[in-house]
Amino acid sequence: MKRTFTIADREIAEDKPTYIIAEVSCNHEGDFDEARKIIEAAAAAGADAVKLQTYTADTISRNFGTRPKGTIWESLDLYKLYDKAHTPWNWTKDLMSVAKDNGVHFFSSPFDETAVDFLVDAGVPVLKVASFEVVDTKLLEHMAQTGLPIIMSNGMTDFLEMDESVRVLRDHGAKDLALLHCNSGYPAAFSEANLKTIPVIADMFDVVAGLSDHTLFADTENYADPLAHVTPVEAVKFGARIIELHLMLDRAHARSLFDKKEGGYDWPFSREPQELKKMIDMIRRYEKTGEIDYETEAERNAAAATHGRVCFEPTAKEMNSRNIRPSLWVVEDIKQGEVFDFAAKTRKGNFDSIRPAGGMHIRFTDFVQGRQATRDIKAGEPLSWDMVSSVGD
Repeated sequence: MKRTFTIADREIAEDKPTYIIAEVSCNHEGDFDEARKIIEAAAAAGADAVKLQTYTADTISRNFGTRPKGTIWESLDLYKLYDKAHTPWNWTKDLMSVAKDNGVHFFSSPFDETAVDFLVDAGVPVLKVASFEVVDTKLLEHMAQTGLPIIMSNGMTDFLEMDESVRVLRDHGAKDLALLHCNSGYPAAFSEANLKTIPVIADMFDVVAGLSDHTLFADTENYADPLAHVTPVEAVKFGARIIELHLMLDRAHARSLFDKKEGGYDWPFSREPQELKKMIDMIRRYEKTGEIDYETEAERNAAAATHGRVCFEPTAKEMNSRNIRPSLWVVEDIKQGEVFDFAAKTRKGNFDSIRPAGGMHIRFTDFVQGRQATRDIKAGEPLSWDMVSSVGD
């Protein structure tokens, strides 16, 4: 049976052109005009859609002084990073207009329930679940209940987590679902891409499958020798019908900002416009002729390395990235005997699903809700089982 996935007026299927998404993320560096130029560059390169990330520092995290150990951002305070990196929500309508004027779809990844509601009101045609948020089962429930098509990346997940997230989405109303294979290594090595997993995802979950790509450099230690086109092109050979990647205008400038801890947070895995165009042109040629012509031995070696094996477990580098996943945290002081109240929908409760990891899994939210605290708890403590009254207490 033909698998299809529809975004607005666009059907995505095996016999249709690959759908290319350019992720703006924080590459605008807080400048609306830079965001506009990235969207225009994506359209000029031939992309089908542009994507934002919708959060604030207080909806994705809290000011608890945490740092993402084991990642490229480990020297940075997580809250301050998100405060600087976020896209102001009041840009959304204007950037949607820019995208429309340039003939590309526009949507975003929400990172909490209020962002979901905001995007639905804005009129986006699809929602995206970011890899880190795959474990935020309460967020997935809320996204599914909108009735919008949903694209979800699987970075950092093991099979049971991926299976649970798909079941949560479908059980709460998601009817149109696409899954993107992803390595959340930031940046990921070509040898960690494991593109053979893509057709297995499509068959196992009966979905249109694709790739969310974070590979870029042949040398992932020194961030040298960009080969930005290779992994997405190879992914299409394995049946990827959606390709998502990060786009920036000037990598050298972003890298200099990152070195000074002033921005450029996504530079090691973001394409420049000419790299995006080269990739898209190669994909379109492959779709027409079935041919891929790599010019150098380095490209051919990288291409072969991306095939890997079928893999439903996080790589060693992804295990470090899991430190930034959301979990349940106490966000307001709680007195012993006080009732736990989940904050996500109202922003007024005393525990919430926020980054980073360290607290209870979000799947236990409904169990905790309404139970009493066993002791006084300070805001900024990760929620643990010993804080929650047991059944019958």
